[in-house]
Amino acid sequence: MRAVLAMLAVATLGQSHSVWSAASASVQAPSEQESARENGGFLEVGLTVQLDRQALAQRNPDDDGDGDFSIGLMLSAGYQYDRYFVEATDSWFGGVNLGANLLQTPGVSVDLLLANIAGHISIESDEPPAPVTEQERNDAILDRDSLYIAAGTRITAYHGDSLLQLRLLSDWYDDNGLQGSARLGHRWQVGNWNFQGIVGARYYSSRFSNYLYGVTDEEASQRFPTYTTGNAWIPEVELGASYPLGRDWVYTSRLRFKQLPASVSDSPLVTDDQEVFLTTGIHYVF
Repeated sequence: MRAVLAMLAVATLGQSHSVWSAASASVQAPSEQESARENGGFLEVGLTVQLDRQALAQRNPDDDGDGDFSIGLMLSAGYQYDRYFVEATDSWFGGVNLGANLLQTPGVSVDLLLANIAGHISIESDEPPAPVTEQERNDAILDRDSLYIAAGTRITAYHGDSLLQLRLLSDWYDDNGLQGSARLGHRWQVGNWNFQGIVGARYYSSRFSNYLYGVTDEEASQRFPTYTTGNAWIPEVELGASYPLGRDWVYTSRLRFKQLPASVSDSPLVTDDQEVFLTTGIHYVF
């Protein structure tokens, strides 16, 4: 019996309610009278179509670098009680966060992230046999755990329709290093259309980079030779647009781009130095 726990990659850009999600298209920096967060939450369900070209190696080498088309459901949710919050967003810069707000003013928000959850973990009822054949070794590398549960600080500064956010997190699940990010975002209102742009970079310490992209001597195979990397800065961009279709219905579209540095793209587990995602869909907001 094999169970898999999967989490969205996490690096949430926003507050307890995801800033600039379909559910919060009208949310801006808090006013003088609203510097304290209000209790409550939202749930957003979307039917989306996605085109993507990922850089990670596939089980079949002939599929490496190919684009992919998928249709599925996307969920976003957030809930705030007093200073405590939980977030789960479908944005590339979103994910699962549990935390507490330490400071909230009209211009600055400081959050303590108690659990920032990313990756996946495979839970086996029995100890799996050690891989022997070349294919088994390749499959074991591609299926290995990547769960990352971290704690740290998130600081967001607001200025009109712009925001700057800084994050620094340390893994407490299995001591897999540090990750951080710096992002600058702005949005524009054009009639009923809401446009957003986010530029920034993620930082991975050498320990975290090797956790995701390194190959140890014990794991190595002919296809995936031993590889050790250092820390990495990964630039990324997200462009988005949303349009209200009714009281509870919203159309959204996002284009996401990530540039991988040589320290990552040289890994045998990576087949390209760029990743591109285009997602579009209709969302219902509860």
